[in-house]
Amino acid sequence: MAARLVPVPPFLLLLVLAGSRAALASETVEQICARATSGGAHSDLAPFCVASLQAAPGSDGADARGLATIATNLTLANYTAAVATIKALERRGGWSAAQRGALATCRARYIEALNVVHSAVHALAAGRLQDYAADMAVVGKAAADCEDAFGAANAGGGASPLRKVDEDAVNLTTVATLIVRSLEK
Repeated sequence: MAARLVPVPPFLLLLVLAGSRAALASETVEQICARATSGGAHSDLAPFCVASLQAAPGSDGADARGLATIATNLTLANYTAAVATIKALERRGGWSAAQRGALATCRARYIEALNVVHSAVHALAAGRLQDYAADMAVVGKAAADCEDAFGAANAGGGASPLRKVDEDAVNLTTVATLIVRSLEK
């Protein structure tokens, strides 16, 4: 008995191909995040890594280097937004002298970090992964310095108004760095 070809409507074929491509891309992001965050103190960042990268345009089908670039660009966007948030908090007012000093420290550190993120972007594009890692270590310190500034300013135990901003900044910087480190393996 001869095999007989059954015509498949083009829209059905496109639907199947699009669905399999989306599933493959999701697995790729998940696999890259799992590999980058495994075997260390950062395994808890795997869900954050996946959620952050899957939400970013261009992550579908991106390889590890592409996801490293996306994660670095997300870090740049996050730090830019942090500076805007800090400026808005400063304008709002109502802060003690110590808290105004902490906000000024945060603004200065985040602005410095933005310059270094730009350097990291260029290092990654040029394949200078050690330079990238050194730059991103400096970048990640900005958020920690900001939290430290508020810890000193809020000696009475008040929470930092930038806690979530700083946490996201540290997590994005760490995820980007871990993905780049996974490229070296």
